Amino acid sequence: MFKMPTIDLSAKSLLMLSQLGFFVTFTYWTSQGIDDNIDYLFPVVMAVSGLALFLSVPNARMGVTLGAPAMIAVVGMATGENEALFWAIFMLVMFGPIAYMPALASGDSTLGLGDESRVMRLGIVWLIFALFMMLMMSNIVPMAMDGEWTDEDFDEVEYDMSIDSTQQTIAQVGLAVGVIGALVFLLTAVVGFRTYDDRVIMGNWKMQPWHGGAMVAVAMLISQYLWLVAENGPAFDFMEILFILSMVGLLALPPCIGYRSSDDTTESE
Repeated sequence: MFKMPTIDLSAKSLLMLSQLGFFVTFTYWTSQGIDDNIDYLFPVVMAVSGLALFLSVPNARMGVTLGAPAMIAVVGMATGENEALFWAIFMLVMFGPIAYMPALASGDSTLGLGDESRVMRLGIVWLIFALFMMLMMSNIVPMAMDGEWTDEDFDEVEYDMSIDSTQQTIAQVGLAVGVIGALVFLLTAVVGFRTYDDRVIMGNWKMQPWHGGAMVAVAMLISQYLWLVAENGPAFDFMEILFILSMVGLLALPPCIGYRSSDDTTESE
């Protein structure tokens, strides 16, 4: 019914740990400020989903992507909690890609996909996740545009946060790096502008999908750093570090694992 994964320093193992870390952080965050019985549903679903994926429980990916959001939506409608509907949509868009990216990147045989189809789906899923992280799960756009924004934690406490002009310039650079990285990944992995060795050549520089993944990961690192040092923000929580590490792993590792150049394949053989 389950399989204990191999834990080492390989890219595939680190990607699995990043996936688990994401669910651990959301289990912790959603367990804060519980007022009603319905509130216990969210951390339980997060914990069960993370463990099921980590232990490769059969049909875990489908359950996390569709089953968990559907359950939260049904329970929310039954109890009159309208916020549960929002969380159901949130889980579908965010945790669906997280559930499938490690399997798509590593070529899990249980997916039943050929390499060409698998790689194409990985590109689409990764791009959806990257854009969601940049636009919805980070404040890098208001950081770069205005230097101030309002954030809300899981206890529904609002914080009017701001950064100085130097930090705003850093945010603008980070946003530019993230947009360029998403475009690089789109051209090299999704659109498929490739040369004889499966790489796009721009001048003397050979672009690969993992370059785009690394750039988006750097942009998110900049965003999270500025969020931590912003004025009027919440008190530091150690779980933020786990969230940042997990996010970087989920952004940077799938392109490295799923897209290999001919040189990499030759060396591995």
